[in-house]
Amino acid sequence: MLSKQLVKILMASALLTITFTESSSAAPFCVVTGFGTNCWYYDARSCRQAAASANGACIVNSEEARAPSGGAPFCVVTGFGTNCWYYDANSCRQAAAQSNGQCVVNQ
Repeated sequence: MLSKQLVKILMASALLTITFTESSSAAPFCVVTGFGTNCWYYDARSCRQAAASANGACIVNSEEARAPSGGAPFCVVTGFGTNCWYYDANSCRQAAAQSNGQCVVNQ
């Protein structure tokens, strides 16, 4: 039979593993409301829907968005990465709509 101390150590280890896994897999989109920020969204469409139902806003999680590829002034952010290939906002918005992402200014 396992000792109480060993059970506590195993439980603490499992909790740390779960916490680390959750924090290391934050999503690229966040819903911001008066109650706080929740970065659980891997596509812009579900983020915008959740934001609308909570009277909030959907934003790009700049801490989790992958490093951009390309050097154009507009980028499409998706759960797969950030592509800065767009030289005008309209083509960026169209690409974002097609890829379930969000168009942002390359900073």
